[in-house]
Amino acid sequence: MRKFLGIFLLVILQSCNSELHGLDKPDDLIPKDQMIVLMTDMLVLEGHIQTTYSTVNRYYKVMSASGRDYLKTKHISEKQYEDSFVYYTSKHEEYKLMLDKVMENLQKESIELQKNP
Repeated sequence: MRKFLGIFLLVILQSCNSELHGLDKPDDLIPKDQMIVLMTDMLVLEGHIQTTYSTVNRYYKVMSASGRDYLKTKHISEKQYEDSFVYYTSKHEEYKLMLDKVMENLQKESIELQKNP
């Protein structure tokens, strides 16, 4: 989770740093559609862990382990996820569209959960 937060902070800082706009495409870039699914699932996972674990220390440990385990089930390394995440965040318009799709996915999941409690 620390890495996830670190990447999030990088995104924030990146908006002020023009040097990151020219990032090279990683060799093992996760395709955009798959990345959107991963980001959606990671946010759902994080939300569940936040509501389950109230202490910050426990939350970070569980989120880190759970995130790693989730990526392993998808046959994706942490480095590949991080490199892809950083690359997509360097493409501001593309990343914004991806985030819009993530939000749309979360809304659909929320509606489905409300229909089938």
